[in-house]
Formats: sequence, C-alpha cells, structure tokens
Amino acid sequence: MRLLFLGLVLAAAAVGSLWAGQFGWGPVVVTNEYEYKIRLVLGSPWREPITEPGLTARVPLLESIETLDKRLQYMDARPVELLIGDETLLVDYYAVWRIIDPLVFRRSYPGGMGDAEKAIQRRLKSLVGATVGRLPLEQLLSRANVLEQLDTEVSAKLAEKGVRVVDVRINRTELPREAEPAAYQQMREQRRAVSREHRARGERAAREIRAKADHEARTILARASANAEVTRGEGDAAAAAIYAAAYEKDTEFYAFLRTLEAYRATVGERTTLVLAPGNEFFRFLSPEKESPPRGNARSIPEPGVSSAPALESTPPP
Repeated sequence: MRLLFLGLVLAAAAVGSLWAGQFGWGPVVVTNEYEYKIRLVLGSPWREPITEPGLTARVPLLESIETLDKRLQYMDARPVELLIGDETLLVDYYAVWRIIDPLVFRRSYPGGMGDAEKAIQRRLKSLVGATVGRLPLEQLLSRANVLEQLDTEVSAKLAEKGVRVVDVRINRTELPREAEPAAYQQMREQRRAVSREHRARGERAAREIRAKADHEARTILARASANAEVTRGEGDAAAAAIYAAAYEKDTEFYAFLRTLEAYRATVGERTTLVLAPGNEFFRFLSPEKESPPRGNARSIPEPGVSSAPALESTPPP
C-alpha cells in the first residue's frame, strides 16, 4: 500500500514537473516544435538557446526560461501617405516575419515582439515610401508585385538583429479622408466629359442616319412619282383610246352620254340657268330641237363647260 502511494506521488510529481516545464518552471524544460527556449541567469542568456523540440534539464532557482515564438508573425503596418503623380494616397501594407536567431533577437530587442515590430515598421516605412513613390498610379492600383524585392532588402538590413522578413504586400490603397470630396468631384467631371463625348457621337451618328434616310425617302418618292406619271399617262392614253373606240361605234349615243355628264357636273339642286333660245346645251331636252347629224363632234359639250354666250346662275325666286 505504501509502495502504491509512493508510486502515485512520484507519478504526480512527474506530471507536475512536465506541466511546469511547459512554462520553464520545473527541473525539466519542455520545448515544443514552434518555440525557442532561452536559458537565463540573472536575466541574461548564458548558454545556447534550445531550438529543437524535446526535454531539457534546468537548474531550479538558478536558471529562468524565456520562450520565443518560432512561427511566422503577421504585422499590420500603419498606412503611409504618399504622393503618387498628382494624387495623395494612403498605402496600407502588411509584412510577414519570423525569428531566425533567438539569442541575437533577445539581445537586440529586450522588449520582445513589440520592440521588434516597431523596428521592422520603421524600416519598412522608409523603404515602402521610396519604392511605391517611383511607381505610376496604374501599376500601384493594379495590385502588381510592386513590393516584390522589398522583403529581401529589409531582411538584409535586419539579419544582424536575428529577424527575417518573409513577405511584404500592399493591403489596400485609398484616398485620405480630406481629399475624398475633391477626388469624387473630379471623377464625376471626368464621367460627365465622357458622357458628353458619347452623346455628341450619338447625335452626329443620328444626324447622318437621318440625312441618309431623308435622301433615300426623296429618291423613293421621286421614283414613285415618275412611275405614277408614267402609269397615269398610260391610263390616259388607254382612256382616250377607249373613248375614241366608243365614239367611232355610235357618235350620237356618245354625244348623248357626254351631254348627260355635262348636265350632272353643271346643274345642281336649286340652280337656275339663263340661256339663249338657240343654245345647244339643252338640245337633248328640247323635243322641238332636232338632233345634230352623226359625226358632228363640234356640237358635243364637255362636262363642266358651257358653250352659251351668256350663262348666269341666279338664286331661285
């Protein structure tokens, strides 16, 4: 029973030591694969750092352990205000970095990660301003790899501090708050100029289309009028031929029909005609008047035309 209790106590002590070793408190130091462990005596490193995962012995009450993160670190830098061409822009960027030498990093930045990020940001701010300021606005806004070589330059400057910058990228590019109204107004004016140009092109094209349509319409109307005149002439010729043929068959009957047409065109309702007694206009209505001989076409009145020397229309009494 005592052996069992002793075994349980030893197991608990071992588990407690491993748990405390995670934080560098126990006699055994546990190093994970994503960590660096630095052994300190009176606050200063005195042996090589622990860079490989595993268990390491520690002298209690003499050594203290400081843990550094081995993984990639993301740093969202403050935006830089730059003059690109004629525009003032805010360039927001970020950097990815890591610790490559924990002992040199500890000596260079006693304050830890916060001091390291401040130093990296100071270096990047000047380099980003110098690099981006030389670029045209179109290339900057296209999100091209404008900072492609910047990580190498920063890493070369910070290698002696135990830091390596893995990548630098532009996050976004925007206008300063105070410059936004003027920029938007300029954009509106540019869009209005483009719209005016498109509208002028459309009106010019419309005028050309209307002129072409009017020309085609006049051409079509002229051709139609010419065809109508030809058709009308052919119709008149055919009508004259028909009239001539009818007149040759029975001149007296033809004269009678033409006279009736003249009556219909001349005499209306409530119309009074004053004619000479021997007028030929009413020769078919007078039973005492003899009909003209056949073939005498000169005595045939045309519709709407009177051969009387004096023809007056007076209202009825």
